[in-house]
Parts: sequence; C-alpha cells; structure tokens
Amino acid sequence: MSSSSLQSHRIAVIGAGSWGTALGAWLANNGHTVRIWDVDQKVIEDINHHHQNSQFFPDIELPNGLQGCNTLESAIESCSAVVVAVPSRVFDLAMNSVSDHLHLMDSGTKPIIIWGTKGFDSETGDLLSEVTTRILKDRATTATIAGPSFAYEVIRGMPTGFHLASTNAEDIESIANMFRNTTSLVYTTDDIVGVQVGGATKNVIAIAAGIADGLGFGINTRALLITRGFAEMNRLNIALGGKTETLMGLSGMGDLFLTCSGDLSRNRRLGLGLGSGKQLDSILEEIGQEVEGLQSAREIYHVGKKLEVFMPMTERVYRILYEQLPPMQAAMELLAIGPSIPDRNQ
Repeated sequence: MSSSSLQSHRIAVIGAGSWGTALGAWLANNGHTVRIWDVDQKVIEDINHHHQNSQFFPDIELPNGLQGCNTLESAIESCSAVVVAVPSRVFDLAMNSVSDHLHLMDSGTKPIIIWGTKGFDSETGDLLSEVTTRILKDRATTATIAGPSFAYEVIRGMPTGFHLASTNAEDIESIANMFRNTTSLVYTTDDIVGVQVGGATKNVIAIAAGIADGLGFGINTRALLITRGFAEMNRLNIALGGKTETLMGLSGMGDLFLTCSGDLSRNRRLGLGLGSGKQLDSILEEIGQEVEGLQSAREIYHVGKKLEVFMPMTERVYRILYEQLPPMQAAMELLAIGPSIPDRNQ
C-alpha cells in the first residue's frame, strides 16, 4: 500500500483487537508513527517482540511503524490523533480515559479523536457521537470511520471503501487523508448520524440473514431480508435525524450487503448457529471474538421502541437472543406481517 497522505502524524490506537490492529497497521503503512495500547498486555508483547498479533493475524507481519505501548499514557503522549477501536460495551470507558489524557497530546494542534467502533451506548442507547460529545465537549475534533471492511482484508491491503463522517467541515478532508492510499478509498460526509446507524444496525440484520441460512432458506430469502432490513435501518435513521442518501452508500447498503453475505461476518455466523439449532453460549465460544450484533440488537430494539419506529426484524432477533423465541417461529411471524401496512412496502 502506498500512501496518498499529505502529512505524517503520530497516532495512538486504543484497542488491539482485530479491527484496532488492522487500523494501526493500515495507518503505519501510510507512513504514520502509530502506537497501540490494549488492556491485554500479552497482545502488546506479541506486537513488540514478534511484529504479530498472533491471536487474530498469525500469518501477518506487522509494519515497523506500529509499536505496542504498556500504558495508555505512553500511547497518547505527543500524538496529534487518537483512534478508538474498542467494543461498544466499553466505548464510554475508553472515551473517558482518552478525555483524561487529552493534555498529553500534541499541544500545538487541537486533538483529533476518531472512532471505528460500531454500535450504540450500552447504558443510555445514545449514538456514540453523543457519548463522545458529552465526554469531550468541544475540546477535540471528532470523526468516525465505517464501511464494508473486514479487518482480515484491510490488514492485507485489499481494495476497500470507507465513509469518514464528521461535523467539522474544516478538518474532515485532512482527517480522511490520514487513511487514504491507493487501495483505501475514503469518502467524507457530514452525516455522522447516518454513518453510525448503518454501521450498528447492519449487524442485527446480518444475524437475521444468518438465521435464515441456518434454517435452510435460500438466496431469495437472504435478498428479501437484506432489502427489508435496509428499509428498517432507514426508518430508524430518519427518526434519529440521518439522511437516506448516506445509507445508500458504503456505511449503509455496502456494509449491510457485506455483513449479511460474507463468510467472515461474525454476526452472520452467530445467526447461522442459531438457525441450525445451536445454543448461544456454544456459538459465541466457537467464534471466539466479540459479536457486536449481540449487544446492538438489545440497544436498537429499545431505541426503536422509544422512538416508535417499526422494526419487526430487529424485534425478532432481540426476542431470539433474549427471550428464547424459536428461530422458525420468528421467521413465520415476519412472513405473516406482509406488505399490506402503509410505509412497510419498501
């Protein structure tokens, strides 16, 4: 990967899971100096001593520009940008920690905080942009990056497209340039709501698509679920103030298609297991990584209820996960709804 970045930055990455490691390697390959920190110090030792994250990418040699740090303080010190890539269930905690250490960042520039986490806040149901604003206020320039991007392919430099969203029009292109290179196409938007809704909701729809595959339904059914899932996603998006055109792009339809159909999708794999009759605990143990849709289903279900948004697919996934609704019964209930009710024929 050759970089098209206009300036080299010192960047801290918070979270060394598969996505955090892929983001860190991507930025280091772009010529930035990247320091990564994680609560799991064994991962940090692996990165520093073997140039690997053997838990997630045992066959990948990480770039020399990616260095592991033993403390959050040492990762953030003198950096101009921080990228947060942690599970949504600990996003609030991570962002509070970043806030506590903003004074350590490069004092010559306003701090840039970017997050690659997808989901809603686990306690309040707020968008992660709302969490970020509540914690950081106006002390940093903030942005989020999303799109149809499996970490396994990003870290290998395969051509991939992304949406970078920020309400800061003055800095959005310079932030996007940190990530841009010959194989990473980064499109910018000010619709930070739409990008977040697409990135979170697609995980729930992917579980539904996996369940349908596990039940033995065909590709026709998957296409039906993706299309109806998109309509459901957009109803929530509009209710929260997002734009439909955003969801027609990479962070909406693009990410939805990838997550519902790609074999690397953990959310789809969770659904496949449930549809084939496996128990939730055994599926999660088999996957062995965070499955964001598990939490997102609960959060989006409650947000939809609060806003009175019609979300029948999300409701059935929620009931399967948390109320033991049999998957086949959920499928029959969805089919029984039909297209006869106004505003439900999209």
